Amino acid sequence: MREDFIKVLKANPVRAREGDAALTAMLRERGFRMDGKSLRALQAPYLMTSNEVREMTRSVRMISSLLEQVVQLALSSVTFMEQVGVSPNLEELAVSDAPSRLAIEFARYDFIPTPGGPRFLEFNVDSPAGGVFSNVLDTEFQKIDAAREAGMHTTFPSAPTAELYCDALLAAYKEHARATEEKPNVAVVDFDGTPTLPEQQLIVDCLQARGLQAAVIDPREFEFRTQDKGLYHKDTRYHLICRRALVPELARRRVLIAPFLRALRYADVVVVNPLRSRLAGNKGVLEILTSVAFDRFFTPAENQEKTRLLPWTRKLVERKTDYLGREIDLLPFVASRPDKFVLKPGAGFGGEDVILGPHCDKDEWLKRVDEAVNQQGVVQEYVPVREYVIPMVEGTEVIEQKKYLTLGAFAIRGEYAGCIGRVSDDPVVNVRRGGGVVPVLELGGRSKTGPIEAARPRRRRTTGRRP
Repeated sequence: MREDFIKVLKANPVRAREGDAALTAMLRERGFRMDGKSLRALQAPYLMTSNEVREMTRSVRMISSLLEQVVQLALSSVTFMEQVGVSPNLEELAVSDAPSRLAIEFARYDFIPTPGGPRFLEFNVDSPAGGVFSNVLDTEFQKIDAAREAGMHTTFPSAPTAELYCDALLAAYKEHARATEEKPNVAVVDFDGTPTLPEQQLIVDCLQARGLQAAVIDPREFEFRTQDKGLYHKDTRYHLICRRALVPELARRRVLIAPFLRALRYADVVVVNPLRSRLAGNKGVLEILTSVAFDRFFTPAENQEKTRLLPWTRKLVERKTDYLGREIDLLPFVASRPDKFVLKPGAGFGGEDVILGPHCDKDEWLKRVDEAVNQQGVVQEYVPVREYVIPMVEGTEVIEQKKYLTLGAFAIRGEYAGCIGRVSDDPVVNVRRGGGVVPVLELGGRSKTGPIEAARPRRRRTTGRRP
């Protein structure tokens, strides 16, 4: 099917150029931007087989379970709290949360697809964006003439819909001890000017279509009323908060948002994602999950899965540690083997300051190792990047170019909920570093399990194709 699609593009380069421009224009019109720039959408769909969906489902479920356990360990142990590497301000916010069954309601895990299954790279468990946007991209791509001619309109968009996000929000509310309303008022909370606000508005529109009162609200605009333990905005009381503002941003502006933070602790309000999700947000968490020193906190089956899925990771400090079954002196070992490792900031995101050893000369690598030590960074096993051939319109013809590909798998309440595809000339694949986004389509329909009533998104099974 993918080969058929490329043939269709090459047969009519003018139409291919029009389709490419139409996708990018559609995103711009819908308001999807990154750092003030329009996102580049490419006509280069990644097709996931049924087996890939099953493997991704398995991997996402396991990583979600492991990270939930890490949060609980951090909340119950000073040693683990120090290991996850959060600042005192963030720790104070996290431990002040009202108890909830899940710490991580929404997440995104970045993978490199390989023939042996997905290899984990990175995670965002604070407040990941892009799920609904990706679904818009998938469905709009399927409407393009070239996609229909190649039969891609019969596949299934991978990314989660706004409906699924709304289902998850309401499921989380109903199971919470603070739930008091049959039809809660819902606030999607983030600071004004955030680039992802258009996506958040799609969730609000979906909630309003269900007859609920919902709005996107800046956390600085709330009022907490102690007499009825209510969280208010313009005299409207809100019962359910979908937190999209990042925890570090909330901590940085804690004086300005004091009524909102006080309400999260004392008001009759349910928060999704709760602030404690940030306890799993530092890459130092991956040391807990890849060091034999912590294996006793997990089951033998979990330890086996950790080894299969996760790249070896350590906080970059002067010490001895284990590496593939042997003890090493960490800093000189890493400094002498750039071909095996990646340097990352512990709390960074967006690909910023990520250094790939195999793509770095020796002198630069030594300099970067020194900087990473001073900036409390981490060192991680290098996972070879995936090359992906995409069709590009050049002048009057369509040519095939090699780029690098990663998949961002969305997790909703611990279950796989679809992917976004990203490509780049840079081996550190990220849209913040000039990359583009591509549709992801699943063959044979979804096979996700776990009903929303049991706190996981529902998956439909099908053996046929959509008409």
